[in-house]
Amino acid sequence: MTAKKKYKDYESAIERLETITEQLEAGEATLEEAIGLYTEGLDIARFCNEKLEEAEKKIKIITEKSGLMVEEEFETDDEEDE
Repeated sequence: MTAKKKYKDYESAIERLETITEQLEAGEATLEEAIGLYTEGLDIARFCNEKLEEAEKKIKIITEKSGLMVEEEFETDDEEDE
């Protein structure tokens, strides 16, 4: 089952991804369990990335409709630290 079917929204997907991260960092999972968790985490990360890209497109459309045709690069915290 893919992440798209499991998670109806970004928030619930991120919550599950945080749980998976905690489980993997604890180091208590067997190798097979860890591989399954890692694979699920990759699916969720892909799902979240798609959701973020969709949101970005919607924001651009709204901005264009509002007559604000200015597009600026979005800076992440990582880029500001450089």
